[in-house]
Amino acid sequence: MELAGALECVLVALCSRKVTAREVVALGQQLGVTTAAVDIKVDTGPTPRLGTSLVLQGSPFERISDLSDKRNLGLLLARLAGWDSVMFLDDDIYDLGPSDVDSAVSLLDRYRAAGLDNAGFPDNSVVCHAHRAVGGVQDQFVGGGALAVSPLRTRSFFPRIYNDDWFFVIGQSVPPQLAVTGKMKQAAFDPFADPGRARREEFGDCLAEGLYWLLDRHRGLEGADRQYWKHFLSRRRRFLDRLLWLANRPVDHRVPRERLLASLEAAKATNALITADLCAEYVARWRSDLRTWRRHLDGLPTSIGVERAIAELGLEA
Repeated sequence: MELAGALECVLVALCSRKVTAREVVALGQQLGVTTAAVDIKVDTGPTPRLGTSLVLQGSPFERISDLSDKRNLGLLLARLAGWDSVMFLDDDIYDLGPSDVDSAVSLLDRYRAAGLDNAGFPDNSVVCHAHRAVGGVQDQFVGGGALAVSPLRTRSFFPRIYNDDWFFVIGQSVPPQLAVTGKMKQAAFDPFADPGRARREEFGDCLAEGLYWLLDRHRGLEGADRQYWKHFLSRRRRFLDRLLWLANRPVDHRVPRERLLASLEAAKATNALITADLCAEYVARWRSDLRTWRRHLDGLPTSIGVERAIAELGLEA
C-alpha cells in the first residue's frame, strides 16, 4: 500500500483465506491509498473453461490453489480498466521501491514482461533447493511474484499449475521476450518443512523445466511430443536419483537431512506417476487454451474504468 501510494496508482487486492477485502479497504482508507479489494474463491472467477485444468481434475497432479486464478483475474481486470501496465506482487515480496517499479514498467514497450531481480531468499522449487543444498549450482528464474506486464498487449494466461509464470512467459512469445531490472526480496521459507510441497510441485516443475530445456536446444513447442517427454522424463528421474544419492552424503548443515530426503523421495514418487502421454497431452491442451484465452480477450471491452471492470467481471468489490 505504501508503494502504491508513492506511485500514486490504484492498488487492487485479490483476497482469500486469511485476508478479507473489507479489512484491506479499511487499511487503504487509513493510509489514504486508492484501493479496490475483491474476495476470491477458487472456481468462481469469470475466466473461460480451460482444458489444462480439466485434464488434471481428480488426478494426483491437480493443483488446489487460487494463485493462477488471481493472476488471470488481474490480467482481465487491468485490460478492462484500460491500464497500460500492471505490476503483479505476491504477498511475500518486500523491499522494493517506486524506482524499481518504474524501471520495470518503462521496459514494457520493448519486452512482453519485466521482472525484478530477487536479492532475497531464492524463489525455487523444493527440488531446486535440494540441488543447491547438496552443492549444485542453482540459478532462479524471474517469477510472477514481482512481474510487470502490459494487460492491453499480453495475449497469454497463467495455467493452474506450479510454475504458471514460466508458462505465461513462453505463452506470449518463443523465445521469451523478458527483461530483468531493479531489485526486490522474497521472504524466506523452509522448502523442506513438508514433503507434500515437493509432491505438489513436481508435475509443474517437470513440465516447465522440460519445455525450457527444449527451447534451449532451439526447438519449438511443437517438438514437445510423446517421444520428447519420454526422453526428458528419463533425464529428470536420473537427476532426482543423483540428488538422493548426494543427499546421503554431507550436505549444508543448515538443512536437516531427514527432511531433505523425505522431500526428494516425495518428488521421486510423484514423478514415477507422470507419463510421456500425459505431458504431451497437457502441452497440447495448453496451446489450445492459449487460443481460447485470446478469443475471450477479443470479446471483452477495454478502457471502461476499474469500477465498471469489476462489475463486468461479475465481482463485488
